[in-house]
Amino acid sequence: MFSSGRSYPGRRYLAIWLPHWPADRWRRARRRAGIAPPAEALVLIASGQGGVRLTAVDVAAAALGLVPGMTLADARALEPGLVVVDADPAADQAGLAELADWCGRYAPWTATDGEDGIRLDITGVAHLFGGEAALLADLARRLTAAGIAARTAVADTPGAAWAVARFGAGSSVAAGGTAAALASLPLGALRLPPETVQALSRVGLRAVGELAALP
Repeated sequence: MFSSGRSYPGRRYLAIWLPHWPADRWRRARRRAGIAPPAEALVLIASGQGGVRLTAVDVAAAALGLVPGMTLADARALEPGLVVVDADPAADQAGLAELADWCGRYAPWTATDGEDGIRLDITGVAHLFGGEAALLADLARRLTAAGIAARTAVADTPGAAWAVARFGAGSSVAAGGTAAALASLPLGALRLPPETVQALSRVGLRAVGELAALP
């Protein structure tokens, strides 16, 4: 496993965030089976506290303002024509592992990262693709062609790449530029417990740079 934040001289890490992975995986499975996926907005659901709730949404559903955690009743009130599918976490994780293996075309070491991410050690291999920017462009093109929404980032540490992919613009952070790249990001980018983020926010600390400036 990667260290979450330690920097090793010369090492470079790539993080891939898949914000709509369960929905993208479901559509991809349908296409592989020769079944055209529906064009309408798609949500995945599971029974939970307070009734049936959304566990994931696709790009179209997100654009309508639907988010995981919302009740299905509220979602249908906003968009009656939703396509609703039962969540399948086991299939999602198996598909993510398969995608991580596929990413071996870009690096000798890949791994899944939680339920919606993949991480790669691309140290010493980016030049084979024409540089980091070209590698990211090729990866983005292939994922888009496969119907997978993704945001990527490269940085000196796995933690920094994870943070920039999810909370930043998604880009290649220059070697040695980790602190500057993280400074404006919210404290959630540090993977702190939510209660810690809330406590720090109450005392006026909301960005990584504000926390880093303290003694």
